[in-house]
Amino acid sequence: MQNPTPTRQELSSYFFDRCTPEISNKVERWFFKNGNSQEAKKLLFSLWEELEDTTSSTSPEEIQAAFEQFKARLLSSAPQENKSKKPNLFLWIQRIAAILILPLIIFSGYLFYQHQKEENIVWIEKSAGYGDIKHITLPDNTTVWLNAGSTIIYPEEFIGRFRQIFFTGEGHFSVAKNKEKPFIIKSNESSIEVLGTQFNLKSYSNDNRIEVALLDGSVAFCYPSTTDQEMKCILSPGEQVYYNRTTHNLEKKNFILSDYSSWKDGKYYFKNETLENIAKQLERNFDVNIIIKNDSLKQIPYHMAFVNNETLDDILSAMNLDGYLTIKRDGKIIEIY
Repeated sequence: MQNPTPTRQELSSYFFDRCTPEISNKVERWFFKNGNSQEAKKLLFSLWEELEDTTSSTSPEEIQAAFEQFKARLLSSAPQENKSKKPNLFLWIQRIAAILILPLIIFSGYLFYQHQKEENIVWIEKSAGYGDIKHITLPDNTTVWLNAGSTIIYPEEFIGRFRQIFFTGEGHFSVAKNKEKPFIIKSNESSIEVLGTQFNLKSYSNDNRIEVALLDGSVAFCYPSTTDQEMKCILSPGEQVYYNRTTHNLEKKNFILSDYSSWKDGKYYFKNETLENIAKQLERNFDVNIIIKNDSLKQIPYHMAFVNNETLDDILSAMNLDGYLTIKRDGKIIEIY
C-alpha cells in the first residue's frame, strides 16, 4: 500500500506537534520512505516559507525547539523492521537542518531584513555543505572562507550607513577597510562590529558556544547579558572570546595566531577540547555522523594537532592511542563507546 504524501498543512502541524495521531503516523511513514526525494525537499521548502511568515507570532527559540522535537520524532519513528536504515535517515535530517535552521539567522535581525527588503535589495545566500569549504568575495571586496556547515546571507550591494550581513557556522573574514561604513555581522543572538580586520568567527546555531578570535585590527563583540542588556567587548590582535549562550558568561584569553583559521588548510588544533566538541567539528568537516554512546566520554579533554592533511581514520586512531575508546565505523556512521 502506497503512503500518501502529507500536505503542507499536515507537515506544519507535525512540525509544531499539533497534529492528530493519524497525521503523525502519515508524516512519519512517508518521510521514512521518501526522505531523500525531490518531493520531500519541496515540502520542506514550503515549511521554510511558512516559518518565515510566522516570525511575528513565533520566536526563534520556539522554532529551534520545534525543530529538535521534529528531528527526534522522525528518528524514533523508524519502523522496527527497517532499523538498519535509521542512520541514513539521521544523515538526511542533518542536511535538511540547514533548510529549517536558516530562517533563524534571518529572525535574529528580522526587522532590519524586512526593512531592507522593502527597499528592493537583492539578498544572496551562500553555504558550505558538510565536508566542504568555500571561499567567497562580498560586494565590498571583503573575503570570507566558509567552513563546513556554514551559511552567509549578504546584499547584492551594500547601501546605507552599514555593511550588514547574517551568518551562522564558522568563517574566516578579511574585511575591506571603510571607516565611513562599519561592517556588522549578525550571528544568532550576537553581533560583531568591524571597520577593517581579519578574524575567525565560530557561531553554529546548534552549538552552545560562540568564539571570536582576532588576528589583525580591532573588533567589538556584542552580546546579551543575563539581564538582556547588550554588552560590548573590544578585542585586540591575539585575543579571543568564548561566549556561553546559556549562561551568558564571557571569557577572554590570548591565543597563538598561527593556530586559528588553520582549518582552511586542512589543519586541526585541539587544545584542551572535549571529545564532544571535537566530534561536532569532525562531523561537519568530514560529512559523517559520530555517536558517542557513553555520556561519561563526552567531556574527555584532548590536546592534539593534525597538520599533515590526516584522514578522518588517522585522526580517530591518534585519539585512541591508549585504547581507552572503542570506535566502530560503518561508512558515514561512527560509534564511540
